[in-house]
Amino acid sequence: MTRNNRWAILAVLCGALFIVSLDNTIVNVALPSIQKDLSASTSELQWIVDAYAVLFAGFLLLAGSLGDRFGRRLIFVIGLVIFAIGSGAAVFTHTGGQLALCRALMGIGGAFVMPSTLSILVQTFPEPRERTRAIGIWAAVSGLGVAIGPLAGGALLEHFSWHSVFAVNPPIAVIVLIAAFVLVPESVNPLKPRLDLVGAFLWAIGLIGLVLTIIELPDSGWSTQTVTFAVVTLLAMVGFVVWERRVETPILPLSLFASRTFDLAITIVALLYFALSGAMFFFPQFLQLVQGRTPFESGLAILPGATLLVIFAVVSPRLGERFGSRTLVVVGLLLVSAGLVAASTFTATSPTLFVSASLGVVGIGMGLALPHATSAVLGSVPPERAGIGSAVNETMGEVGSALGVAVLGALLSTSYRATIDAAITAAGRTIDVIPTQALDQVRESLAGASVAIPQFPAEYIEPARRIVGEAFVNSMDNALFVGAGVVLLGAILAFAFFPTRLENVGEH
Repeated sequence: MTRNNRWAILAVLCGALFIVSLDNTIVNVALPSIQKDLSASTSELQWIVDAYAVLFAGFLLLAGSLGDRFGRRLIFVIGLVIFAIGSGAAVFTHTGGQLALCRALMGIGGAFVMPSTLSILVQTFPEPRERTRAIGIWAAVSGLGVAIGPLAGGALLEHFSWHSVFAVNPPIAVIVLIAAFVLVPESVNPLKPRLDLVGAFLWAIGLIGLVLTIIELPDSGWSTQTVTFAVVTLLAMVGFVVWERRVETPILPLSLFASRTFDLAITIVALLYFALSGAMFFFPQFLQLVQGRTPFESGLAILPGATLLVIFAVVSPRLGERFGSRTLVVVGLLLVSAGLVAASTFTATSPTLFVSASLGVVGIGMGLALPHATSAVLGSVPPERAGIGSAVNETMGEVGSALGVAVLGALLSTSYRATIDAAITAAGRTIDVIPTQALDQVRESLAGASVAIPQFPAEYIEPARRIVGEAFVNSMDNALFVGAGVVLLGAILAFAFFPTRLENVGEH
């Protein structure tokens, strides 16, 4: 394989990686339009976002094992086909539930694509220093897709309906498929391990149950339904651990967790995506429904963060050679936390420069830390288990993404409804002229309020918009501050335990 061929293969992998990563967030900027068109509730909006991440995370371990067993390029191609079918079907959906199901199918396809890109990369770049640079590009493209999604979605929504954010995927997928057949070689684990379908099933059920529990709690409290979800989650996760300890060829070898570097690195990956995805769930709604920006304008406000993420992910490996990986990871996590703290002070009138600068700090931190955390994960597993190593890395990223939307979204939803309920109680009988159904929409979500408030009597419209906007912003600020604290904990752990340099990680 020539040097040029290696980089051509990386370009193909990054093409697939980009559209899969893009779909983590491109839908976010369309949420207000989707809510209005489909009359979706807050929990449906969360599932439209999280169905992708949860099914992605739920199938990643199985996909990594299938790639090791049957061929990484084969699984890569199958994933692209599934992803394209799910995207095409989403264009024709008419309800929030239908769209969530299509997003789930796309998540399954993405799960087959993502670990294949990283495991093929590891096989293509065996030399550690060159591999770290390739992973830096890989991380930059992944981060670019996640961060630039709102800008791309906003540009499409300026001229087309929300369906357009899904229509762009199938043509790109076809181009990448053709290039994959021409350029990407097949590779397998020579040991051809048996598949652990029971472990894969238990993992998927446990993860889906966990996110279901978190999303439904603000609406239902500890009802029979949420308690059932929680019990199923606990049983599935305990069963998963017990099964993985006993089965001869586990889908997730628990021996991997004997490495402190591996454990810390996957935790850092999860925390970074927890912060980014939680924030990206909030910001389009804040920018469009509170500050009154167009979808494209909200995307432009986020662009500096996306640009800086890409730039610093590319240069981070070289900076690591000079300053050490631990320094870059710690500084990166501190910057992400600082950016979220700044964002937690947003008000309804915060200027664009302050919004963009806060997100820019988050982008710099993500770009500095993510390549080294990913390299630490892959350097902690033997080359023949590259598929499962990359699958675990991506699983933790998607788990972080799903939990970021679910946990921070639940915090925002609970606080928002409590504030609105307090305002309704304080208003007393003076708001009896407002239909109960309209008040219920206001309580449900900011997007619901944007639809319901124009139905109010004229003298109530502006005060209602102010109250609702302040309730959302204050709730968002509180959730972002919690996110900043979580990331700060990661920085403390990285300072204490992350290796100074990664060259010899695989030897420990």
